[in-house]
Amino acid sequence: MKPLPLVCVAVMAMAASVRSQDEETTTSGRPTGRPVVATTTARTLIPHSLEVPVFTPPTPAVVKKVPAMRVDSSITIPTKNSRTLTLLRGEASTLPDLPLPPPPPPYVEPHEPTPEEIAQRIWQHRHTLNLGATIYDHKISVVNWTDQESLVHYEAVCGFDIGLLGGVGNFVHKGEEYSLFQMHSDFDTTLLRTIASEWFLEIPNVAPGQIFITQGDVKEAAAIAPMQIIRQIIEVEKSRLISYQAARLRYQEASAAWHAAHPPIPRDETFWIKPHRGSRYLKPATKGGD
Repeated sequence: MKPLPLVCVAVMAMAASVRSQDEETTTSGRPTGRPVVATTTARTLIPHSLEVPVFTPPTPAVVKKVPAMRVDSSITIPTKNSRTLTLLRGEASTLPDLPLPPPPPPYVEPHEPTPEEIAQRIWQHRHTLNLGATIYDHKISVVNWTDQESLVHYEAVCGFDIGLLGGVGNFVHKGEEYSLFQMHSDFDTTLLRTIASEWFLEIPNVAPGQIFITQGDVKEAAAIAPMQIIRQIIEVEKSRLISYQAARLRYQEASAAWHAAHPPIPRDETFWIKPHRGSRYLKPATKGGD
């Protein structure tokens, strides 16, 4: 295990000193961005259902029957799967004329944002979390994100599996709604060491539940607050999240097995093109009408 730098330990000591503090709020009830490490389990939850339906094979595609029509020209080309793609240009379309595009919206002179608009923008940035993570053995997560206000890149090493929130999408923390966009990769360190015996795998050493900020400005409490919130969500909803991820895995495995047993059958494709009024493919005698 790779030891963490002492500055990270100092950061966690600073975070521990505010464990009994609550988050400051404005008169509108929106958070100012001050992180909370206090136990707020009653106000931290995922309100929507985490049920995953049983995989059902997709219904067969409906084969469209094309009515007989005049063919003015055609071309057939081979495709990579030893099949063909045919394009047929037929008689003119009898559909109504295409409507004209709407006029462009009127030009609006840019203006200086009001304090309310600035506050709304900051609130939206603080409540939209975009995270990327590498997870080792479902125990240690190396999380990356960019603070949308300062555009500073942050990295944190967490002693919990942030992948439990994969697919959740949104949650509620202290009455405030958050959106979560997350991409992560899971690594089995035993398997990695077996496959790449000459590769020295460095994994940070972090205790369960701890968070170490390894990159970014540790003094910006609002920027590092997402990790504290994520930890609280996982602590409160861990049993639901474990069941949810197990159900997602069963669905994905069933879907993969079905598609492997029912590969798509290559077939010749034919596309019919019916010129519309005004098309350059219409003959001069038909340009006046359908």
